Amino acid sequence: MKPNLVVKKSAWSAVTPLCVIFFWLVIPLIVMICRIIVAKHYVFEFYDEHVIVKSGVLSRNERKTVFPTILSVSVSQSFWGRIVGYGNVMVDVVGKWDVRLEQIGAPYLVKQYFEGRIGNASGIQTIVTE
Repeated sequence: MKPNLVVKKSAWSAVTPLCVIFFWLVIPLIVMICRIIVAKHYVFEFYDEHVIVKSGVLSRNERKTVFPTILSVSVSQSFWGRIVGYGNVMVDVVGKWDVRLEQIGAPYLVKQYFEGRIGNASGIQTIVTE
């Protein structure tokens, strides 16, 4: 079964202004490369009923959670994130703590996907009363 949406962390979030300024030093370059590799191995897969989070470079972690009812979605982007296209998406869900997807590419595409899944008030009332 193919996922409805696949989201990856942005490698641009690993490129900080200090790493750019001091790229000629070996340690910031190594740190930046390691952060890019880790970011590229972090994937969110959204299906109709559940979400799968895959992460890890040497060891692989996979977490599957049920897709809860969504109340609201918001996006925050830094100045650098707006330039290169990454940001944080905060999702307010029913019955759990808020979900925060950090440093992902195309955050407004993810927001649009979540807004299509926002539950109506009667559905929320049914969940709360049960």
